[in-house]
Amino acid sequence: MKGEGGDEDLARKVGRAIARERKAAGYTQARVGDALGLEKETISRIETGVIVPSIHRLAQFADLFRCPLSALFGEYKGGGAEDAGAIAQLVAGLPQDDRRAILRIISEIAAIAREREVLRQRFEIAEQIPRRSDSPRPKI
Repeated sequence: MKGEGGDEDLARKVGRAIARERKAAGYTQARVGDALGLEKETISRIETGVIVPSIHRLAQFADLFRCPLSALFGEYKGGGAEDAGAIAQLVAGLPQDDRRAILRIISEIAAIAREREVLRQRFEIAEQIPRRSDSPRPKI
């Protein structure tokens, strides 16, 4: 099912987003096809915008890739609220002890990421400062 005009642009945009999320999830086209009961060629045609997936099929992709449905429309901006919503979906239905354990893990990972960002910024600043020689140059 191929759209017209702006629909083709949207189909290509959605296809690129599906490809991006597939790769981020570590899946091959063949593996996605197997999981969804489709041929690898069909996945390829969806990713190139030749075939426009139904809303139901988009929801299947999002579930498989564990991403928000909006990510498949190229609307995912990585905002905190959207990320929090995605995490909430992932832990929904888990026992409270498991949710708390996951929260602790996320907190630890976030602290590591913040430290890494601080170090990266310090490194960038240090690279911009002209280097001085520690020892005086010999007089000739």
